[in-house]
Amino acid sequence: MEKEELMREQRLWKKAMALTCAAACAMTTLAGCGSNGGTQSGQTETTAAGTAAGSEAASEGTAEGQTEITFTVWDYTTTDYWQKLVEGFEAENPDIKVKVMDIGATDYDTKIPVLLSSGDTSDVITIKSMNIYTSLVEKNQLMPLDEMVQTSGVDMAPYQGADEGIRINDQLYGLPFRNDYYILYYNKTLFDNAGVEYPKSDMTWDEYRELAKKMTSGEGNDKIYGGYCHTWPGSLYRWGLDENHSMADGDYTFLKPVYEMFLAMQNEDRSEMDYGTLKTGNVHYSGPFYKEQVAMELMGTWFANMIINTKNKGETSVEWGAVRAPRFADQEPGTAVSNPTPIAINKNAAHPEEAWRFVQYLCTEPGADILASLGTLPAYQNEKTIDTLVNVEGMPEGFRDAIEADKFILECQMIPEAGALEQIVSEEHDLIMLGANSVDDGLAKMGERVKKLLNK
Repeated sequence: MEKEELMREQRLWKKAMALTCAAACAMTTLAGCGSNGGTQSGQTETTAAGTAAGSEAASEGTAEGQTEITFTVWDYTTTDYWQKLVEGFEAENPDIKVKVMDIGATDYDTKIPVLLSSGDTSDVITIKSMNIYTSLVEKNQLMPLDEMVQTSGVDMAPYQGADEGIRINDQLYGLPFRNDYYILYYNKTLFDNAGVEYPKSDMTWDEYRELAKKMTSGEGNDKIYGGYCHTWPGSLYRWGLDENHSMADGDYTFLKPVYEMFLAMQNEDRSEMDYGTLKTGNVHYSGPFYKEQVAMELMGTWFANMIINTKNKGETSVEWGAVRAPRFADQEPGTAVSNPTPIAINKNAAHPEEAWRFVQYLCTEPGADILASLGTLPAYQNEKTIDTLVNVEGMPEGFRDAIEADKFILECQMIPEAGALEQIVSEEHDLIMLGANSVDDGLAKMGERVKKLLNK
C-alpha cells in the first residue's frame, strides 16, 4: 500500500508540474505582448490553503470522486476575500476542488486574452476590466449564461440592474460579483480640527469646491489639501456621465464643466494635489488619505475595505467617514456611475456544470454575505448583505446612506473598441490635465480620434 501511495503521489506531482510548466510557458510568451513597460507580476497556482509552493494541500491533489476546476483571479494572496470564498464553496460542495490561478494585477488584462486564445480549459474567469470582457465576448471565448440563469432560477433583482449593464447583444456572459462606484471619503479629525462641518451627501460640485477651499491649509510638506482627484481618467470624466451621455458618443463637450472645475481647484484654489506630481510620482490613491494629507477623497466603494484593513494592521490611524458623491445642480441625485466586476465561464471550460455552481456561489447570496462580512460591497445586494456590510467593525456610522443609489449608469461601454477608446481618452486626458492642451482643444481632439475609431 505504501508503494502504491508513493506511486500515486509521484503521478500527481508530475501532473501538477506539467500543468505549472505549461502555464508558465504560456505566460512567458504573453509577457512580451504587453503595451506598458511595467514590472511583470508572476503567476501562482494555489488552493484554498495557499500557494502551490508552500501549501500542503496543493501537493495532496484532488480527492477521489472530486472534480477539480480552475479559477483565475488577480492578487489572490493579498485580497482578503478570495480564500474565504473558495473555502466556503468547497465546504458546501465537497465534490468540487478549486485550483486557483493567481495572476498579478498589473499583467492580468494582458495575460487572460492570450491564455484563452491558446485553447486553455480553465473554468472560471474573473473579469478585471470591461475592456477585456467585451474583447473576450467578441472572440467567442466566454460562455453565454442566460440559459443557466433561467434553469437555476437565479433571482436577478438584487443586482439592481448591474446585470443588464453588462449584456452584450442582449446576452449575459458573466454574473456581477462586485459593482463598484465612487463615494466621498473624508477625514473626521481634520474637519474637527478646522471647526468645519462634515460633508453631506449629494452636495453640488460648487459646494464641494468651497468646502475643499476651507479645508486647505499649510505649505510644503505640511500642506493639507481639501480634496483629492486621482489620475485615472475615470476619476474625473465619470462626473459628467448621465443617461444622455456616454464615453462612446464621440462628442465630449459635455465634460467641459468637469475639467474646468477640477483644473480650477488644482491651479487656482490649490485645493487639489498637482496632477503632474501625482502622475510622475506614481502616487497610489490610498497614500494621501492614510497619511492625512487630504481632507476629502473621491474613490470607489472598495476603498472602505482597504481603510479598515489598513487600520487593523496599525498602518494608519485615520478617523474617517463617507457620504454620497457630489453632483452638478441639474443632475438627478441618487445616480451612481458604476464599474462592475463580472465572473464568467470559459467557452472551453473543462467542467462547465461545476464552474456554473461556483459562479452562482460567488455571485449570489452566499458569496455576497462573505464579501459584506469583510467590508466589501457586493453586486448582489439585499437587506441581509447590506446589514452585514454596514455593521462590520470599523465601518463608520452613516455608511448605509453613503452607498445608497437609486440607479446605475455604466462607466465603460460594451463595444468591441472599448480598449482602444479608453487609450485615446487616457492620452488626451493627460494632455488636458498637464496643461499641454486647453480643455476645448483637448476635448475636441478626443472626439475626433474616437469618431475616427468608431467610424462616426
